Amino acid sequence: MKKTIKASALLVAGVFVLSGCGSSEGKESASAESSPTPTVKAVGEKQYTADELEDALAAVMKDKDLDGPIGNDETVRPDMMSAVDPLEGITIAPAACDVLASTNINKVLDNAYIAILLLNETDSLTVVSHSDPAVLEKQVVDNDKLLGECAQYTMEGPGGQATVVNEGIDASTDADTTQAFHSITSNGTIEEGITQVAAASGTTNIAARFVNASDPEASVAEAEEIINAVYAELEKK
Repeated sequence: MKKTIKASALLVAGVFVLSGCGSSEGKESASAESSPTPTVKAVGEKQYTADELEDALAAVMKDKDLDGPIGNDETVRPDMMSAVDPLEGITIAPAACDVLASTNINKVLDNAYIAILLLNETDSLTVVSHSDPAVLEKQVVDNDKLLGECAQYTMEGPGGQATVVNEGIDASTDADTTQAFHSITSNGTIEEGITQVAAASGTTNIAARFVNASDPEASVAEAEEIINAVYAELEKK
């Protein structure tokens, strides 16, 4: 069956990847054990075009023998702009964690280009390149605060209540900053695990997201390899 970039994958990108939610590398964390060592490396400062992002993902997809498909800016943007916010009507506690539900996708994508590569039916890699590096700088600062204050929080809405537990994990890429976390969401009946590695460098954010990974460590290693490969391709542009 041919895979396509569906609204569910776009919502994942909008809520989790673009807001950069997660634990941080080398910064504040929920516990001393989950505080990795900072990794600071140089990657280009330029904003990449929609075509450059798509070309970089296509090259990595071919080199790594990945199935895809790739959603380019032209196809992804309209769906993301019209997508229903999955956190609309949800109350988050403590209140400081409500930033998780305050991502304005239209604002995030303003003056930015995006591309998404599906790694399989549930996992994805999202690349966003902004015109202003200050956007990513703010995301990194927000993420540091989020893990400290929101290592555990609750979400309550018409469908009931769920608890989210975040744990910082070690990850390292060629980006200026690498942030990674494992999150478990449970409503008492169903439990879902999300492993995410997000890299921010210059104007460009690359994030890999894995759902219910059977081997989170292997997923992190895969993410590190693919993220580095994408940055390497972008550096050629």
